[in-house]
Amino acid sequence: MSEFHTINTSGPEIFLISWDLGRRCNYDCSYCPPHRHDNTSPHASLDELQTSADFVFKYAELVTQYRTSKDVCISFTGGEPTVNPAFIKFSKYLKAQYELKYKDKFKLTLDLTTNGAMSKRTAQEVANLYDHVTVSYHTEANSKLKEQSLVRTEELAASGIDIKVNVMLHAVHFEECKTVMERLKSKNITFIPRAIGEEPGSLFAHKYTQEQIDWFQNFWGRSSQDTLTGRPCCGGRSFKTCGPTGTQEVKFINFRKFKDWHCSVNWFFLHLEQQTDQVYHHQTCQARLDGTRGSIGKISEGNIILETLKTHLEQKTMPIIVCPNQFCGCGLCTPKSNDRNKLIDILPTTISDMTIFS
Repeated sequence: MSEFHTINTSGPEIFLISWDLGRRCNYDCSYCPPHRHDNTSPHASLDELQTSADFVFKYAELVTQYRTSKDVCISFTGGEPTVNPAFIKFSKYLKAQYELKYKDKFKLTLDLTTNGAMSKRTAQEVANLYDHVTVSYHTEANSKLKEQSLVRTEELAASGIDIKVNVMLHAVHFEECKTVMERLKSKNITFIPRAIGEEPGSLFAHKYTQEQIDWFQNFWGRSSQDTLTGRPCCGGRSFKTCGPTGTQEVKFINFRKFKDWHCSVNWFFLHLEQQTDQVYHHQTCQARLDGTRGSIGKISEGNIILETLKTHLEQKTMPIIVCPNQFCGCGLCTPKSNDRNKLIDILPTTISDMTIFS
């Protein structure tokens, strides 16, 4: 059981819009499921992406009217976003539209999650256009792509862009992962070791040896059991746990069973699946306002999503999500509590008008 009843952020956090541009990828990792990658799916066209961007900007404008923080981040993922031929041109379009229509509404940053195996020219464009890059290092790629990824990572870091590396800790290639982390450390590049297969019992989860579990333990300063049942924040942020003994600031949670807890994940995230034309509050938890899981609508019918949200806000009937999931992955660090009133007590640091809730 958890030793806390509430999780809160350590401070105002951005509104993160994660955007899966498509399944096409130049890697083929065994632990990445088919609904996340392939090498045959068609690329989204520039026109399709620009139409989707119109919905994204309007959603961000609406939500930030009710958030204390006006910081918004659009974060691209996939698949591998940089393999789309329109990726750089679309990135420039986004920046131009923001400056033209929305710069007085909210502060925008652009983020990219990539395997890093891009061309030198693409990396230079990314360094000019993006505010932050997360490189996911995967050991199952061929040696040429892996070295290309590391070289591009080092070049991006040298450019001054904010960058971190998620090193996917492959049980079979564990020593390689440790070598890569030493290389990153020598270059003063931030990295986070990530266990493969987040969900307990996942078909894609890896079984680690006791020696590997001990390595996790030493890295995070946690017990062996904690490292198997808990997780850190994806972005490496600190957050606060509140319980009978007070409040503690932590970077690692040893408890992930938040079913039926009251959660504010929709106030921190939005996720788009370009290829399937679907919109979710969060990529992995997919919690909806009615306490079920699934899409909240289609990108191509974004006006319906916007109108529904606007109605809830203006008529002050905004629900608070009750978690429908057995386990929480990414999104664990957003404010949540097993008591609705306790969540209401901490939300004013995030929500500027608490009268909107039903």
